[in-house]
Amino acid sequence: MSSPDTVISRPDKGLLSSQFRKDYPSLRLPAQRSPTWPSSPDEDSGLLPFPLEEPSHRASAPGDLPSPSLSLAEDEEGDPEVLVSEEHPGQFFAEARRLRDLSLLLDEEVIVQGRRYAVHGVVLASVSSLFRSRLLGNGCPRPPIQLDVSPRGWEAVLTFAYEGVVGPAPLGDIVAVAEVLGAPRVAAAAVKRLEGNQNHGDKEQEVPDKAEELRENLSSIDQLYREGVGCDLELEAEGCHLKVHRVALVCGSEFFGAMLLSGMKESQGSAVVLRTVSAPDLQLLVSYAYSGTLQTNWPGLLRATQTAMQYQSGSCLALCQRALARGLSPPRCLALLPVAEALGLERLWDKAHYYLLNHLPAVASCPTFPDLPLPFLANLLASDELHIEEEFEAFEAAWHWLAADPIGREPEAETLLRCIRFGRMSTRELRHVRAAGLPPPLPSSLLHQILVEAEVPGRERRREPDRALVVIGGDGITPDLAQSQPSRGVWWARAFCSGVGLVRTVEWGRLPALPPPGRFRHGAASLTGSELYVCGGQHYYSYSDTLASVLRWAPGQSNWEELAPMCQARSFFPLVAHDGHLYALGGRDNGAPLDSVEVYDPKLDAWRTAPSLPIPCFAHAASVLDGQVYVSGGFSGTGQYLASLFNYNPTRKPSWILLSPMKTPRAGHVMVALGGRLYVAGGLGEAGDLLSFEAYEPRTDTWKSLEPLPSPHVGAAGVSLQGEMLVLGGYSHRTYALSHLIHAYCPGLGRWLCLGTLPRPRAEMSACVLHLSPV
Repeated sequence: MSSPDTVISRPDKGLLSSQFRKDYPSLRLPAQRSPTWPSSPDEDSGLLPFPLEEPSHRASAPGDLPSPSLSLAEDEEGDPEVLVSEEHPGQFFAEARRLRDLSLLLDEEVIVQGRRYAVHGVVLASVSSLFRSRLLGNGCPRPPIQLDVSPRGWEAVLTFAYEGVVGPAPLGDIVAVAEVLGAPRVAAAAVKRLEGNQNHGDKEQEVPDKAEELRENLSSIDQLYREGVGCDLELEAEGCHLKVHRVALVCGSEFFGAMLLSGMKESQGSAVVLRTVSAPDLQLLVSYAYSGTLQTNWPGLLRATQTAMQYQSGSCLALCQRALARGLSPPRCLALLPVAEALGLERLWDKAHYYLLNHLPAVASCPTFPDLPLPFLANLLASDELHIEEEFEAFEAAWHWLAADPIGREPEAETLLRCIRFGRMSTRELRHVRAAGLPPPLPSSLLHQILVEAEVPGRERRREPDRALVVIGGDGITPDLAQSQPSRGVWWARAFCSGVGLVRTVEWGRLPALPPPGRFRHGAASLTGSELYVCGGQHYYSYSDTLASVLRWAPGQSNWEELAPMCQARSFFPLVAHDGHLYALGGRDNGAPLDSVEVYDPKLDAWRTAPSLPIPCFAHAASVLDGQVYVSGGFSGTGQYLASLFNYNPTRKPSWILLSPMKTPRAGHVMVALGGRLYVAGGLGEAGDLLSFEAYEPRTDTWKSLEPLPSPHVGAAGVSLQGEMLVLGGYSHRTYALSHLIHAYCPGLGRWLCLGTLPRPRAEMSACVLHLSPV
């Protein structure tokens, strides 16, 4: 590990030939970075302090890339996936309210006790059968509606149509208006709100959900479109004719909003011919405007992304980007790169570029890999953040690229090969390189020359994640190895470095130490990604040493602050952040397993009880996937190893739903949410140490066995960091030896890799991931 005062230089000189720089002047290598934060003495005096700022490390510009490869057979044959935007309904009705405030596209007038209200008929028709029946005139002039009802009741219904919540008014007035308008959902929402107010002490009482009501309103408008009710505009593109609602298009699409509100000729009349829009693009834009959903396979998602970008559908583009980034695979990543190169997709480009850096062996085996241009591939191989098991994998990638056209690419061979760090190869790797040679008819003398001139040991590969992996406390041993001792140490991983061959090291920094005497078997989580909460655990080894105390630290603080304690002292429990709150789930106190759950409100600095777990358990694991809390395994109240998996939702009755059990009962394991799946590894079972590793697919409620762990990790910590699952420390039940190893699993490659070691061996600690502040 480098000392704090060491500066790791990254000279560019000599990396690429002068002729290459002349031919490709725009090619840039990753910017040089070096640790600059000073150290200060404490119990981990050799470690770097946590930064308040992190240097920007935006990937270099991609340069020219080939056209998108959409011939992905595996995806073309797959069933289309339904993608739903959670933001679109809210944005749709926010625009409707803006149009109403500006008196734009209003087509209905309502008179209530002499007061006139101008509204959008299609919006009111989403909640009212009366307004729906008026739309059946299909464009015929409609006289004003006169309602003999309470103005407050009418305004409450109007608020529900545009905002998804019932406005303030007496229940009787709202129900009376709802009956006149044929709006049963409004009456039901008003009754539910009243019951919620009367039962505010019942934490499980269901209350109206604004987002859900808006989605239901939008679904009703979509149904009107599909039935052709009230449509006042006809769109035509390439012979495709669609009858639509003018106001719905404006609310659902920035493109149509600009076209229909700009005063251009397209904003006049009842028909518009779109000469620059294809029929499939028109159908996609209109369908998404009304529903906020896409139903497509992955190649179709690429096309949808290009359409959303071209025609400025912001929420559709955001939905596409999230789906593309979540479903990356080697062939998909290569197909995505040309799309992500477009202006405005920088975040998607970063994810695709990072995926390539972490999956080079798999990407290099794809048929379209040789289509990558030389500047891009050279940049990839020269990057310090290229994450490979051995440097030989970089040589294999270059070999595949050259083999696609060895004669035509002979002038570029030297440039590409000089991006490989032969000086960091082990003797075994160098033997493999000499045995492989270069694809004929490339001269073997070229490879020999580069090997002779290679700098030894050469620059290391050094990855600096954009988030900080933080390890807190744990069970350790004293420096003289004489006895066990709970740790106060809090460390963060600044960089992962590659040595020669399979050697890996981690450059660790430090955070303020926990208050004495330290703790283990505790929970840790972050609500915003910028602060740490540490709850419960034990400060020593007897049952009476269980803690209820809660600590918080944020960047800039020199010490930990103590917050309101939990209602129940507990250890051996998971702590998860969900919906802006912390949940402490089960655990153990005084030797007895717990089924109790409590939730922390950071605004009130207070804990309250939440619905209990189905059974008492401890040493279990929990994780949040797609907004849902999952709990797995552990020890039961009778000391049995559990294989159970259940979904926990404190706002639902019952609060838990039992799912398919794991293949192996286990406790003291880790569970991590990654790429839309849950991954469970290690722990302890009936037979002792478990190396088994399995993944849960929520869509099918099934488990799949994967490559086992390289070594035991009982009582380890687990996190997801930049597309990998990390398992840190723990111990072996067979030998009781503490582990300092960090193993990472990359789903795209299906293999484990040792990233290095903890500063000191630890078990039963916790880990968390924090954001690093941008400059």
